[in-house]
Amino acid sequence: MGTGYVRADTANNISNGNVIDADDLDNEFNAIETAFNASTGHTHDGTTSEGAPIEVIGPTQDVVATASVLRPKTTNTVDLGTSSLKYKDAYLAGDLSLDGSITSTGAVSLGSTAITGTLSVSTNTTLTGTLAVNGNTTLGDAASDTVTVNADIASSLIPSVDDSYDLGAVGSEWRNAYIDGTAYIDTGSIDTANVGTLAVSGNATVTGDLTVDGSINATVVGTADQANTLTTARTITIAGVTSGAANFDGSSNITITTTGLTLDGTAVTATGTELNILDGATLTTAELNTLDGITASTAELNFVDGVTSNIQTQLDGKLTSFALETYTGDVDIDGELVVTSYNETFAAVTSSSNATTIDCEAGNVFSHTLTENTTFTISNPPASGTAYGFSLKIVQDASASGYTVTWPTSVDWPDATAPTLTSTASAVDQFVFYTHDGGTTWYGFVAGQALG
Repeated sequence: MGTGYVRADTANNISNGNVIDADDLDNEFNAIETAFNASTGHTHDGTTSEGAPIEVIGPTQDVVATASVLRPKTTNTVDLGTSSLKYKDAYLAGDLSLDGSITSTGAVSLGSTAITGTLSVSTNTTLTGTLAVNGNTTLGDAASDTVTVNADIASSLIPSVDDSYDLGAVGSEWRNAYIDGTAYIDTGSIDTANVGTLAVSGNATVTGDLTVDGSINATVVGTADQANTLTTARTITIAGVTSGAANFDGSSNITITTTGLTLDGTAVTATGTELNILDGATLTTAELNTLDGITASTAELNFVDGVTSNIQTQLDGKLTSFALETYTGDVDIDGELVVTSYNETFAAVTSSSNATTIDCEAGNVFSHTLTENTTFTISNPPASGTAYGFSLKIVQDASASGYTVTWPTSVDWPDATAPTLTSTASAVDQFVFYTHDGGTTWYGFVAGQALG
């Protein structure tokens, strides 16, 4: 570091009113000359006697230096070096931001560089390390430019748009393709193919000759758009119950017209309708043989149409249904019923939890011995339009408990007054009821009371 200006007149001889000697001036001028010596003089480093740092230089103070920045006074005005006077090396620990271009005749070593503009390199460039390029990338600007890849590709090559770009071209074809996986090709045009196993799941079109060295063992799923005729035409013949024949060479569809139906050497003359009568039949061979030799006419055979079992069995069943002494079920007779006598069913009913039910389908004559006060319910009357009547015998208990009866609200009594039961021991009261509107209204009558 140079020495700054230090005053030589420490005795202060150079002052107003004093005699100033030439030595005094010489010493001061020598001190000033030393301070501004080209190699050892004043450094302006901000220390004592060195002067404040120089922050602005240039004819018009074009360059400004601060504690953290060395910058031009105005942007895009001052150059760093010239085309003939250049700096040697540039060492940067931070980022390099360029609005213009880089022109280098030597080597450029960049650690991590972000270029937001255009990077143009006119000579060979070698990059050591990993090159990551973000954004769109264009390699070359003419077909004469080439790209050589010495490294292995460690990723998939996927086009940005489906069905838009080619791999190779006519006159510029790739040589061999080595694929361990599956090649998905919508349309294939192959000059020569040596295929170990070929599986075709869609349509296949072969233009030209197809030569197979050996047998073909293949399953084709799909259709063949074109096919040659058979080398040797063939005759397809139908024999057996019917007959017919036609020639087939593969050039078009064929129709075989049969000439008749034969069963066991005998021509069949029955119509389709007649044969359909047997459709679904479960006859055994023995049953079919029974028909052999039958001379019945068509009208006579039609008498059995619809019979599903042995005729005698069906007739017996019909007769049994008229054995009324054992018949169970309803009998509808369209006309008058005249009988010598008839019987009615008698049923005794009991009560439970103060409730008693008269079931119209259980009989026509009912009795009930009282064991408690009870409410009667009449169930299952015939539908409206059919008349039905029944009689009911009510017996008091032997203890003359005087049990009471509550009748259904549907019972209509004469003068709208329900009778009072006889309350003496074992007294019998007889009542008659009938309806014709499905039980909506029951007409009730007293047939007799205090019967004993």
